[in-house]
This record gives sequence, C-alpha cells and structure tokens, in this order.
Amino acid sequence: MADAVPVDSASGTSGAGAAAPGGIKKGDYFGGLPMVGTFFYDGRPLGGEVTSCTGSVVHSATKDLVLTAGHCANGLKRSTHSVFVPQYRHGAPAAGQPSGIFEVRRVFVDPRYEQNTTKPVSDLDFAFVRLAPNSRGRAEDVTGSLTLTRAAGYRHNATVIGYPSGEDVNKKHQALRCDVTTSRLTGFRQMRMTCAGFHGGVSGGPWITDYNPATRTGKVIGNTGGYNGGGNDQNVDWITYSPVYAKDAQALYADAVADRSDADIKRPPYRR
Repeated sequence: MADAVPVDSASGTSGAGAAAPGGIKKGDYFGGLPMVGTFFYDGRPLGGEVTSCTGSVVHSATKDLVLTAGHCANGLKRSTHSVFVPQYRHGAPAAGQPSGIFEVRRVFVDPRYEQNTTKPVSDLDFAFVRLAPNSRGRAEDVTGSLTLTRAAGYRHNATVIGYPSGEDVNKKHQALRCDVTTSRLTGFRQMRMTCAGFHGGVSGGPWITDYNPATRTGKVIGNTGGYNGGGNDQNVDWITYSPVYAKDAQALYADAVADRSDADIKRPPYRR
C-alpha cells in the first residue's frame, strides 16, 4: 500500500525545520529491528513517499499484537484497509519485505483518550493493533517481540526508534534510532527525551530497554506519544514524549488479548 496518509503530524515537525540547539544529539538511521515497523493504509501502495506512524510487535498469548500510539490508532480505525510492515524496506514489494506484510484486523484505543490533546488524558496515548497472520505465520512468531513493561519511575536508559515521514527528512525511508536517558515531563505521567530527527511519522515508536538481538526480545517501556501527540507546543523534532505504562495500559493490553468488543471496553473518568 503506498503514499500513506500521515496521522501523527503532532509528533515532531513534518519537515526539516530549524536546527536543534547545540549539544543535542541526533538520531542515526539504520536497518531497523525485526519487530518494529510502519503502517500503510487506505489503498495507497507500498513504496510511496510517506510512511504513517510506527509500531512494534509486543509479546502476547495471541502472538498478533502491535503497540502504537492512540492518535495513530484512531487514524487506522477510520481506514478501510491497513497493513503493518515490520522492518520496512523502501522499494521492495510486499513479498520482498523482511517479514512480509500483515493486515490490520482490529484496533484498541482507550475510550477516554482525546486526539493530540495537551490535557491529562494525553497520558493515555497508547493503543494496540491486532494483525491477521500472513503466509509466514503470526506476527510474533515471524518477527520476535518486545515485552510491555511497567517500568518504575521516569529515568531510564532507552533506545527510541521511529520511521520519520517524508523524503525531505528521510530520503531512504529508514528507521531512526537514538540511545537516550529519559526524564519526567513535569505534571504528566509521561517521559521526555531529547534527540534530533524525530519528525512526524515516529509516533507509536517503541522506547526499548534490554534488547537482545540474538533472541529478538526486549522490554518496551513507552511509545512515542502523549502531550500534543508526543511533542512540545512548538513541535520541534528534538523533544519527544511517551506515556508511562500503568494500570490503564495493562487494562487495554488485556482487552486486546481477550479481543473484547468496543462496547465492552469501559473506563471510569481518568484520574492520575
């Protein structure tokens, strides 16, 4: 599917924009991780000029769940046909992708979440996507997975990965990574990191600790999203946020594993 409609423009600037201040490190483009990929939807073929959001396969009994941002998932819910492409290779056909492509079956978003908000419910900017198996099997069996992890506190050494959109900032449509030390976004249940290059398209990307390339496993302690869709009020590309997983993330994960209907996913008013 090609030229995906970007649904995460609030996370970093969509173009090159102003340079980051001196001393801010910059992310590196690389070949990606097997379980981290991007989305295409609504009949736009693979290989277009724009990718749309980032996601990562997370461990589950059903072996078919992808973690992404709530504001990305809302866009996917409105689409008529969408796919997830792990470790996306620009220019390769569907059959030539490292793990093939996986069709999206269902999307799970906390019903209290509001799109790209700066309100307290921005803490709930996470979502899960259920995938259909492809000819190679269920997603987790094919790609490996990260374990959704409720990490203590806000300060962690993590690797943040995403697929920036648009050829003006990412001509080869590669994954971007940055090794960072996180801190707290004051007043929110969210982490903050500084690293340049995180333009629109990176939303939903995992914040990873303890990754083991041999076993293709690790812990995911956050996803790009949160306040204003994951970026500050100026939408600069070097300040990025992530929700911190607590009982609300675990509850939504349980809903996704159980494949509960939207009508059965109810929540009380959000309280920190």
